[in-house]
Amino acid sequence: MGKLIVIEGLDGSGKSTQLELLPKRLKVHGIECKTVSFPDYDSNSSAL
Repeated sequence: MGKLIVIEGLDGSGKSTQLELLPKRLKVHGIECKTVSFPDYDSNSSAL
């Protein structure tokens, strides 16, 4: 069963840093992961 980890916070609180570090740490421990960021400004649906 999968897990969902959500990283949220104010601007400048280190969200991007944590999103960069966490997958590296999980992979070191043999845990597969996928990252998704919202909003995805490159997506057509983000213009709605």
